[in-house]
Amino acid sequence: MDHKLIYYIVLAATVAAAFWKGARSEKWGAVTALAGSVASTVTALNANWSGLIVQLLLVDLMVLASFWWLALNSRRFWPYWVTGWQLVAVLVHLQRALFADILPEPYALMTMYLAYPTLLLILYASMQHGPQDRSSPC
Repeated sequence: MDHKLIYYIVLAATVAAAFWKGARSEKWGAVTALAGSVASTVTALNANWSGLIVQLLLVDLMVLASFWWLALNSRRFWPYWVTGWQLVAVLVHLQRALFADILPEPYALMTMYLAYPTLLLILYASMQHGPQDRSSPC
C-alpha cells in the first residue's frame, strides 16, 4: 500500500476521533495537522528534494506556530509534545539548509514521518476524553 494512502488514513482517523470524542484542544490539533498535511502535500507535488524546499519550511513554521499557541493556551499536556516534534520538523529543514550533503531521500522521509507521532498522540488524547470533558475551554 502506498505510504501516502496510509498516512491519510491515519490522518482521517485522527480528525474523526477529535471531532467525535475530543475536546477543543484535540479539535484544534487535528485541524492544524490536517491543514499542514494538505498544504505540505500540495507543496511537495512538484518539489525538487535535492535542495531546501522553502515553501515546505514555511508550512512547517505555520504549523509550529499553531501548535505553540495551542500549548500556551491549553490545559492539556499533549500539545507540548506535538510542539516539540514540530520543532524537530522545522530543524530538519534548517539542517538541510546548512548542510548540502544531506541526501534527498532521508530529507523527504524525515519531513513526512515526523507527523506520525503527532497524529497518534492527538488520536490517543481524543479517545481519552469523555462526554463530560467536551466543554473544557482548551
